Amino acid sequence: MTEEKILALDVSTKTGFSVGITSNLGIKLLDYGQIPAIHEPIGFKYPSSYVIWAYECFQSVLDLIKKYEPNVLVIEETSKGSKNAMSQKILEFTHFLIAQYIKDSGIKSVYIQSEQWRREIGCKMSDKEKARNKEVRDYKKKNKSKYAYDINGKRIGIVGRKHVNIRRANEIFGDQLKEPLRKRDEDLADSLGLLAAYYYRQLNPSDTKEMTLDDLIKDYNE
Repeated sequence: MTEEKILALDVSTKTGFSVGITSNLGIKLLDYGQIPAIHEPIGFKYPSSYVIWAYECFQSVLDLIKKYEPNVLVIEETSKGSKNAMSQKILEFTHFLIAQYIKDSGIKSVYIQSEQWRREIGCKMSDKEKARNKEVRDYKKKNKSKYAYDINGKRIGIVGRKHVNIRRANEIFGDQLKEPLRKRDEDLADSLGLLAAYYYRQLNPSDTKEMTLDDLIKDYNE
């Protein structure tokens, strides 16, 4: 495997990123973090406000590229399933500017769908997590309550996909992280998942295949 420096990006208005060296020795995590939230500029009307906003988001990504000088960009593909059209729009604007940079610079880039990288690095709910979700649902049903509580009176909630992504990122990179990732680190965890997926693809390229619609639906429901 050729040694490469990877910059993995979960692009948004608060982009999560991770930087690593991939080689036959594994993944050496060099840095990781999350860009502070960039808000829609005040004093401009749509679409001008979104154009300015997208350029600010793109500039934050460009600053990362200039700082780390990666050989490869690994980017999470945008999803069609956003419930908020305007939130989706700023993502698409920003992604366009990044795509334009990739075209002009010639840098190697790999786009991976969210459900694809999750499947490739094993983001599956554990038996323990499934049991907890059942406990929460049963409690709410039995007590006709909006919330569920454990035997100690502590409120507990459903384990979702983001929780699983964070747990899996901790499992893969735990010994290289300054501290375990928490719920607030979900965008960072996604970038680490992208980085891991790229590495696994380099290790076993024959194992990589495009997901069918049935695969995506099954993964979404897990």
